[in-house]
Amino acid sequence: MDTNLYKIGAASRATGISVECLRQWERRYGLEPATRVGKMRLYDEPQLARLKKLKQLVDRGEPIRKLVALPPAEIDRRLGERRQLGAPRVGLVGAELLLAEREQGETRLDAHGRWASPEAFVAQADVLPELDVVALLLPSLDPQRIEQHLDFLPEAALVVLYRLATEADLRTAAEFGVTLLAWPASWTELEDACLAQPAGALPLASRRFSDEELLHIAGAAPAEDQGCIRGLVGVLHTLNAYVAHAARCEAGDAELPQTARDVDKARSGLEASLAMFVEQFGLIHRKPPD
Repeated sequence: MDTNLYKIGAASRATGISVECLRQWERRYGLEPATRVGKMRLYDEPQLARLKKLKQLVDRGEPIRKLVALPPAEIDRRLGERRQLGAPRVGLVGAELLLAEREQGETRLDAHGRWASPEAFVAQADVLPELDVVALLLPSLDPQRIEQHLDFLPEAALVVLYRLATEADLRTAAEFGVTLLAWPASWTELEDACLAQPAGALPLASRRFSDEELLHIAGAAPAEDQGCIRGLVGVLHTLNAYVAHAARCEAGDAELPQTARDVDKARSGLEASLAMFVEQFGLIHRKPPD
């Protein structure tokens, strides 16, 4: 067999695109492998290079159905466009990532924190800086650990680098909508993966009230207005959950309707209404931000 041809599993590991996704792109959009041997799909190196670029654009939020027909020059042009709102704030987690950063010297990444291990990162939960993207290096691709980190820092996009992975782990990890990158990878690949994250392009508005504050407001509301205030708090809990969930779903599938930002705007309006109750009745001590 030609050593420059790759089975679909190897293509998946090389590009960070799940096997299921590669098959779906083939069925729906005609992104076929270079050749077949029976039912075996075989991809060549130019195809892998193109698939990597397509994935970067999809991770930025561009729909694959519109990308497949673009010529190579247009794909490269889009990849070269700089982010309008500046580089995302990146956290690097993993000793090898920190060593690679030192060896690189100049970098396009705006690193706001560095941790030698995932355990050290989680241990500093109370003092973490604000991060848009976390680059996390795992020795073995463990979907459970990925899910834990998504719950731990839900507002940050996650780029997962891994040394070893099973096909089952790759399938499960892909369902979380995170960016997957086999390690060792070049520093440029890591930069591209972090800079491609949609979280830094048009960030959602910051929440006006934390969960703890909403709980306090509901309990501290005067009896005569408690039903109205608690109802508003309940709606905000629902919207907070939806925005977080929709943002994750949209990051994993660019073809989904982009609803998180519209709901986020509606949430901001309701938070302003709740802020008037808070001010009128002095329900919390801090003054909500304007």
